[in-house]
Amino acid sequence: SHDDITEERLYQNIFASHFGQLAIIFLWTSGNLFHVAWQGNFEAWVQDPLHVRPIAHAIWDPHFGQPAVEAFTRGGALGLVNIAYSSVYQWWYTIGLRTNEDLYTGALFLLFLSAISLIAGWLHLQPKWKPSVLWFKNAKSCLNHHLLGLFGVSSLAWTGHLVHVAIPGSSVKYIRWNNFLDVLPHPE
Repeated sequence: SHDDITEERLYQNIFASHFGQLAIIFLWTSGNLFHVAWQGNFEAWVQDPLHVRPIAHAIWDPHFGQPAVEAFTRGGALGLVNIAYSSVYQWWYTIGLRTNEDLYTGALFLLFLSAISLIAGWLHLQPKWKPSVLWFKNAKSCLNHHLLGLFGVSSLAWTGHLVHVAIPGSSVKYIRWNNFLDVLPHPE
């Protein structure tokens, strides 16, 4: 090839870059959770979702004139804010998040997953852990590897979360790590 890269090395670089993409997705989502917990009004919205408008984040721009200040001071806020129209508040509420502490915990967890993804990408570029070109050419092994991670692990984790956190949380029970196995989804 024109850049002296072998087919095997190309496959390895593409494979490792997938972990980098996952790290960026986890980091971006972590940022959303963190900014709403820091500057939003999630806890107030949880108490009265019909009358409190969800705030995405504050606006800290000293160049805003009075008309802009009046236009962006809304939703019961004391200062300039952007209202969240993305339905993330509703989604977080549906999956069982109720406090800013839950949002911060989720942000830290996603930050941890981002770091793990970066380490996994780096690890798959090391000589001991590099997959061979035969592994990439074997469609069954590639497909099984990705399907196990995507459908197997993530489906089990999501189902466990819905059963042990979201369903009991919908009946106004507060679920934490120390009680999620004790609270039944549908008490008798």
